[in-house]
Amino acid sequence: MSVSQQLRPPPAIIPRLPSGRYIELGGEAVYHFKLAAPLDLAYHYFCDIPTVLRMLPDTLDVRSYAHDRFRLMIGATDGHGHSMAAVFDLAVRLAPGEAIWLEPATDGPALRQNGSTFSGALWAEALFQPTRAGAQVEYSVAIEMNIPIPGVLRLMPQSFLQSLGEKTMAFKMGQMIDGLARGVHRDFNAWAAQI
Repeated sequence: MSVSQQLRPPPAIIPRLPSGRYIELGGEAVYHFKLAAPLDLAYHYFCDIPTVLRMLPDTLDVRSYAHDRFRLMIGATDGHGHSMAAVFDLAVRLAPGEAIWLEPATDGPALRQNGSTFSGALWAEALFQPTRAGAQVEYSVAIEMNIPIPGVLRLMPQSFLQSLGEKTMAFKMGQMIDGLARGVHRDFNAWAAQI
């Protein structure tokens, strides 16, 4: 049986910043994990949300702040030496043995947004299917965020910054899903060997 849903339900939950002071970015990526393990073992592993999220490149922190609620912080730079952090508050929904969904949560702890820390919205869906060799997991992720434009970059044309941001986001999404794939395969195999 296959369970699916619209990955990004409207409306998006992204804080709006004053006009002209941010660029709107978003991206999506999909990866198919093929695991030589029973479906229930693969599902059990992916239910450990902090472990899986820590496999994302540039993850600074993953914390549980309530039952089935997590805060994910991902680091980035603007290419000019300014460090930034995107914060995603996530709610988890489960269809046992079939699917795991991460959706934006609005009940996270207060976040002081400034030029170096900002919030975004992240959706993820993991769909599990048995295969002859074990299990397949289709993992989809989508991100939307409004990134504050730091200091001197505000002097550049908004259209140039938006275009640059979109190209950077496309690269970053590829980097994130590739890093997730490498990390999960390595970690899953080590974890499964101990069971």
